[in-house]
Amino acid sequence: MLIFHGGMGSDASPADMEASMGKWMAWVDKLNKEGKYVSSEPLLPGGKLVTAPSSATDGPYTEGKEVVGGYFVINAANMEEAVEECKNYPDFGYGGQVQVRQVMKLDM
Repeated sequence: MLIFHGGMGSDASPADMEASMGKWMAWVDKLNKEGKYVSSEPLLPGGKLVTAPSSATDGPYTEGKEVVGGYFVINAANMEEAVEECKNYPDFGYGGQVQVRQVMKLDM
């Protein structure tokens, strides 16, 4: 799973946003053609941080670089291959980061 943090902020110009979206779509298309793309979803801003049964606060993020903007699930043989796929992540130029995590399959 690729978890995206930060990246282009809401103060970007429409032209910058359109150019960034083109890079994103090209990256997704590349992953799809390679048979590595499984699914993805962007996340809406905001949310709640629940820390106890009676405690929910707005947030949970205070800085733009910490905001989780969305996630991808990809097919990769191992962690090294998943990290290699992130080298073309479109939002590095805007301060974005990708957290690469392995998903544990549970048989239920």
